[in-house]
Amino acid sequence: MTAPPDAGEQLRTEALALTRHPIQRCGAWAVTILAGRDHPDDVTVGDLDDVAARIVRDVVRAATAGKDDAAYDWWKILYALFPNAKPTHASRPRDAAALTAEVDRFFAVDRARDVLRPCVFCGAMAGVRWAKSMLPMFDTTKFRNTLPPGTAGWPVCRACRIAVWAMPYGAAVTAGSATVLTCDGDVVERNFAARNCERAARIQQVGFSSLPSHASPEAVTLWGLRNYAARSGTNQRPVATTLWMFKNDNQEPWLRVTATRLAVVGFLRALPTQPTAARGWRRLESAMTRRAADGTVIRSGRDAIARTLFEPVNDHRDRLLVELFNRRDAVEKTSASTLRDWRALSALYLREMCGMDTGDLKPVTTLLVDWITAEKNPRGRFNEYRQVAGRTFALQRLLMEASARLLLDGRRPSDITGATETLLASTPPGWRLRGQLFFEVVAELAARGAAIGTRAESDEDDADDTDGPHVGFDPDADDDDVDNDGGYA
Repeated sequence: MTAPPDAGEQLRTEALALTRHPIQRCGAWAVTILAGRDHPDDVTVGDLDDVAARIVRDVVRAATAGKDDAAYDWWKILYALFPNAKPTHASRPRDAAALTAEVDRFFAVDRARDVLRPCVFCGAMAGVRWAKSMLPMFDTTKFRNTLPPGTAGWPVCRACRIAVWAMPYGAAVTAGSATVLTCDGDVVERNFAARNCERAARIQQVGFSSLPSHASPEAVTLWGLRNYAARSGTNQRPVATTLWMFKNDNQEPWLRVTATRLAVVGFLRALPTQPTAARGWRRLESAMTRRAADGTVIRSGRDAIARTLFEPVNDHRDRLLVELFNRRDAVEKTSASTLRDWRALSALYLREMCGMDTGDLKPVTTLLVDWITAEKNPRGRFNEYRQVAGRTFALQRLLMEASARLLLDGRRPSDITGATETLLASTPPGWRLRGQLFFEVVAELAARGAAIGTRAESDEDDADDTDGPHVGFDPDADDDDVDNDGGYA
């Protein structure tokens, strides 16, 4: 532990702040979990001392471990985040006592005689300055123009120094990267940090190779959002989550930021109440799972579908809708019940995430299905539609030809003028509706018994798997889904 201060020295009263900086914020929650508290505001000075002591022990144990020891995997994590710090540097002391003294100084109490400046994270007065070797994703000391004038680092108070080095416990870590979470809902952030603290303890005990795979950061976040949405009281306020994924090594550091929309809470709240849509989610999850020849899972559908609700910041891509629409080429091999479930999932997504009503698609659906089924063998016309389903101008031409053909055949084509302006627009609402229209057409063809598939479609082809979680993933690990990086993709 830190040596006692000189007699007569005045020490600052410390408090753990919960700032808006993603790394410090994740670390603050990790300190809270490690201290057994409910919120960072509840963390005491004694708690900070205890957590700092634990961090020192874990760092020293990892830094002095042999390469075949389980603890060495924790050193790999520390190296990826703090590549130039004393305990991760190649020249680090291998003597535990000497290294303990070095690491213990990281969390020394600020002294009144020190030159104090506002902490870069929380604004409290700090006498210690850190740069990149101690702060992930901060500039190195050679970039003097981005540092406070006349200094060789950023001022960081003791509480925030402890939080920064506690961050790996609360982050989703691999051997080369980390992911931290920020959210407007404290309970979601706490759940994320708590789950990763449990995982960090297992990594330190058994290493990566013996650790069963857990859900990806996206799936863990979605699980927390689902629980948030399902809490007592039906008016949980919408919250958005942001995942900050980064690599901090000396060669190619990078940062990738993805986020959910505010509307995701409403979507997750509504999904369990819509059995058909919930079943569609589970069936899409199953379809997105990839297995090797021996049956081993090489891509978890649970993780893959969770990622569809996360998008690059300021870039709304509706990845769930894209994933559904991309399955149009395999429609002949998909059962009618699955297609109906995917139609319901797509419609629910459009309503909750995009605020769109798909009711205007009914006359367009009727027009296309009437035209397709007018042929004795409807597969040809269905394939014509499928080829242009996502293309604005080509779809417009097909709708014109279908209307003319029905009229010339003495049929009364549906009036679709109320839907065409949005449906044929080269905007996000346009392609969203075109994707939904495809599933509406397929469902109506199945309802009419049109022979589209190469085999008879049956509702019994897919079992009604109503058991299991409504949002398609479980916080517990799949026994057969094991990665050598510890389970995070």
